[in-house]
Amino acid sequence: MTTPTIKRNPWSWIPTLYFAEGLPYVAVMTIAVIMYKRLGLSNTEIALYTSWLYLPWTIKPLWSPFVDLVKTKRAWIIAMQGFIAAGFAGIAFFIPTAHYVQLTLAFFWLLAFSSATHDIAADGFYMLGLNNKEQSFFVGIRNTFYRLANIFGQGILVMLAGWLETSQNNIPLAWSITFYLLAGLFLALTIYHRLILPHPDSDIKRPGLTPGKLLGDFLLTFVTFFREEEPRSHVLFPPHLPVGRITVSQNSFSFPARHDR
Repeated sequence: MTTPTIKRNPWSWIPTLYFAEGLPYVAVMTIAVIMYKRLGLSNTEIALYTSWLYLPWTIKPLWSPFVDLVKTKRAWIIAMQGFIAAGFAGIAFFIPTAHYVQLTLAFFWLLAFSSATHDIAADGFYMLGLNNKEQSFFVGIRNTFYRLANIFGQGILVMLAGWLETSQNNIPLAWSITFYLLAGLFLALTIYHRLILPHPDSDIKRPGLTPGKLLGDFLLTFVTFFREEEPRSHVLFPPHLPVGRITVSQNSFSFPARHDR
């Protein structure tokens, strides 16, 4: 059954789509570091546990052909946003538990892989859902809302967590509430995008795709990627993203003194 093409105003979905793209990244790369510091981990432990969380964004070209070959970009976006909401909820649920480090890290890994896959699908959907003129016009808009997600995560959410620490006098509870709010926000974004994202004619599921053909097409795409005259090293190692990790000192943030768990 073919879904009828519905023309949506790009303003109705591009800002929210790229806000949703930026928020999980800042949660994994920055908020996680601050949270673990407030929960009592040392800088060494934080670096050990979180330094590999950047890996999914680095190696995402390895599975990007599957996103191109299986299902539609729209379906991938909705599915990954659902996984991200589940990841935030899992982190929130396990923060107050005894084995919070291992359990929350598992869900941060889920967030990282889901977010990296979401990036692939969202950027591809952007190309399919807009014509050339619209793509040029909205480049600045999408980058702005991606940056706003970073500001929202590193600023407003961290301030909220700090306020909750003061008002509740309970650091694990404060961060648990913060991540539950993130889960609710992403659930709302998932539902919204399920309803509002357009159905571009070119965003279609490939017919007759068998496992063997999928593997063959994947290998062909992978080999072609690395045989280019100018290898796209900027995809594997984007110049605008940090290479190192954040070092968090005890006095880096104006939170109240840490209480024992």
